[in-house]
Amino acid sequence: MKVRLRSLGSLAPAADVEHLLRGLPWPLSGQDEGPLEIDSTPCVDVVRGQLDAACLLQRLPSPPAGEALLVLTGHDLFLPALTHVFGASLLGHRRGVLSWCRLQLAPTPDPGLGRRMLIEATHELGHALGLVHCPVTHCAMHRTLWPEGIELKQPDYCPICRDLLRRLVQ
Repeated sequence: MKVRLRSLGSLAPAADVEHLLRGLPWPLSGQDEGPLEIDSTPCVDVVRGQLDAACLLQRLPSPPAGEALLVLTGHDLFLPALTHVFGASLLGHRRGVLSWCRLQLAPTPDPGLGRRMLIEATHELGHALGLVHCPVTHCAMHRTLWPEGIELKQPDYCPICRDLLRRLVQ
C-alpha cells in the first residue's frame, strides 16, 4: 500500500520524516509529496487554540485506489470528546492526519521524535486501512493517551493485526 505523505502548515523536521518513511512496516511504503493546499480555517477552534481533527479529515481528498494519505502537521489537534489527540483517521477510508505537536518531548532536536512519529503514523494508517485498537501493549495499534506511552510500543503491527491488515488490503 503506497502512502502519500503530505504536510499541512509548518514542515516536520526532515530527518524525522525520513525516519518515518524508511520505517513504515509491511505492507506500507511511503513517499513524501510536500505541502497539501487545503483551507483548514473552518477547523480552527480559536478558544482551544487547536485544530478539530474530525473537521480536517472531512476536508482531505480521497486517495486513489491502492493508496493511503497521511497528512503531517505541527498544529495541536483535538476531537470533540477529547482534549487532544496525536492523530486521527477515518476508519477504512485510507486517510488520516498526524500531529507532532504533542509528540515532541524535548526542545528541537528531540532524538526520539522520529520514532514516536513512526509509531503514531503506523497507528493512524492502521485505522485508515480498517484496523481498530489492539489489546497487545507493544502493537502499534494499542491505544495510547500520552507521549511517554508511545515509547512502550513497537513501530509495527502484532501478528494478529498484521494478519487482519493483510486481508484488508488484498
